[in-house]
Amino acid sequence: MRIGSRWLVAFAIMAVLFGCLVMGTTPAFAQKRLAFVIGNGGYTGIPPLQNALNDANATRVVLQEAGFDVVPATDATLAGLRSALDSFIERVRAAGPGSTALVYYAGHAVQLDGTNYLLPVDVRLERSADLASRALSLSDILRRLEGTGAVSKIVVLDACRNNPFVSSELSRGLSLTLVDGANDGIRSEAGLARIDSGSGTFVAFSTSPGATAADGTGSNSPFTTAFLREMREPGLPIEQLFRRIRLSVHDTTSGQQIPWETSSLITDFTFFQRPATGPGAPPAAAAQGPSLTLRPTPAALRAMAPADAYRAAIAWDRRDIYRATLDAHPDDERALRLHRGFSLRTEETAWAETVRAGDAESFRLFARLYPGSPHVAEALRLAPAAPSRDRVQTAAMCPVCPAVAPRTRRADFTPRDVAPARQAPPAPRAVAPVEPVDVPELPPALLPAKPRWTGFYAGASVGGADQRSPTRIQGVGPNNEVQTSIDAGNVASRLSPSGRGASVSGQLGFNYQIGAIVLGAETDFSAMNAGGRKASTVNPFGVEVTTQAQTELFTLGTVRARAGIAFGDLLVFATGGYAYGHLGQRGAINPVPTNNPTYAGSNPQVASGWALGGGLEYALGPMLSLKLDYLRYDLGTQRLVLSETQGFFTDEYATMRARTRGDIVRMGLNIGF
Repeated sequence: MRIGSRWLVAFAIMAVLFGCLVMGTTPAFAQKRLAFVIGNGGYTGIPPLQNALNDANATRVVLQEAGFDVVPATDATLAGLRSALDSFIERVRAAGPGSTALVYYAGHAVQLDGTNYLLPVDVRLERSADLASRALSLSDILRRLEGTGAVSKIVVLDACRNNPFVSSELSRGLSLTLVDGANDGIRSEAGLARIDSGSGTFVAFSTSPGATAADGTGSNSPFTTAFLREMREPGLPIEQLFRRIRLSVHDTTSGQQIPWETSSLITDFTFFQRPATGPGAPPAAAAQGPSLTLRPTPAALRAMAPADAYRAAIAWDRRDIYRATLDAHPDDERALRLHRGFSLRTEETAWAETVRAGDAESFRLFARLYPGSPHVAEALRLAPAAPSRDRVQTAAMCPVCPAVAPRTRRADFTPRDVAPARQAPPAPRAVAPVEPVDVPELPPALLPAKPRWTGFYAGASVGGADQRSPTRIQGVGPNNEVQTSIDAGNVASRLSPSGRGASVSGQLGFNYQIGAIVLGAETDFSAMNAGGRKASTVNPFGVEVTTQAQTELFTLGTVRARAGIAFGDLLVFATGGYAYGHLGQRGAINPVPTNNPTYAGSNPQVASGWALGGGLEYALGPMLSLKLDYLRYDLGTQRLVLSETQGFFTDEYATMRARTRGDIVRMGLNIGF
């Protein structure tokens, strides 16, 4: 009996030691972990991928070592993907609300209309409209995960290796998914399609939107290689993990590929926990480079060397850090690359908000603000079918909104040892029901939302002028008793010289817009040669008399007030004011035979009068407009005295009174400043 008791005690001690050894070397987690690992490489209708299956298989092995219950799907058809997803969702739901769900995908994927689609190996597309029914939507996966109650939902996509389709409607690369609560309340810090998911979601992409990720020359892609290496470090929070991955992929691809991610996790998550025995050591820091734990401040970036500040900006990949780094080191040789990253962030932010708004005005505004964006064609295609912002109706209004409990954030600082305590959500407040309020439907907006016609402008135009100068001949005969051989009955009493000519004009003016009304003033100066000559000959009693009148306008200037109504980019205006011009007037009365006296006169002068007009002006851009206008001028009546040219009688014989008026039509360009 004594020997048997000794053997029993020894056996118990060995069992305890073995259990301690197993617990010390095998990760132990309080919650259930499940993973859905997809690897699609053997495509039949589009180019296959060499490393997609290798990436998925290697990831599956490491996740199993990390304590995940893995549901695999390799070279899956659409039916196979949907069946495997259903099985995975049921397992997550059965695991309870404290579980962790992870989805890893390696393969082809595209995005259309702000939605990312994972492509099965049997996908065949003839039209982009068929994509939703022949691929698996990432939005649907996240919505279904949200319904399982999992505390942490993680999606990792190594799926931007190339665009297998040539259709212009399918954008190059993928778009980041934006989750609620991510990035310090910045609604569109990253992403294109907004997913209405709650907190506890983490989405990572192997490269930036619109770019392609390398498939790799080895057995795994650069992204998955870094993912498999970095995730094994015990106790490394997932946010720091992907900052390391971003730096590693950036270095491996010489800056051509920069992974993106967005997070709204509210609990700590690590793939491998630190051993339970012994004091907990913090995760090892990177061999060199910036801190991946504390978010760098502008002062810290200024104190860094330019190379370290650049790597800090790449590691954190945030717009404000990009901007602070550019401000701190504007002359660094890497500033251009950072500026491109910052511009891409800003453009994708604007596109994310445009897709989220979903109205026609937002799509058209994006196309105008970012004419070089790859999303322009997509925005212009979606705008005609999108609803108008002015036709949105409010069905109910809430006068007092219930208080919202603050949410713990982990995007900038990750605790290393102690997870933040989760507080029970406050009991919802009772809100009295509110009767629906009908808001009358608004008519379509016809007037501009803000003034665009205010400012000075200068312009030039060309056109044609048509001038008419009706002339009356009066006072035939000497004022005294001197006799003449020309009878008054042989002289024409009215002539109408007219003619057309080209016009070249320059303008300078000012506009001020008040709502849809545009008021202003304009002065212009035109060079032309318009007018003509008219003659009349009579011969009642054997003495032939020819009467001639000629009026020509060489220059015309105006100073006018201007008023109009703006309809967006179109301005309809009218003008009126003072006109002046330099003209030449000639007249003659010539009898035949020539031994009779001849009476003639000429008078170059500056005449003045009035001008009225109107026209259309269309804005071609912020500072350039095309103008078409009409101008009618009247320079009043000019008097010309005809006297004898041979010297026999020096008195006046007749006067010609000509009224100079005409029309100008011209087209030109105005430049604002």
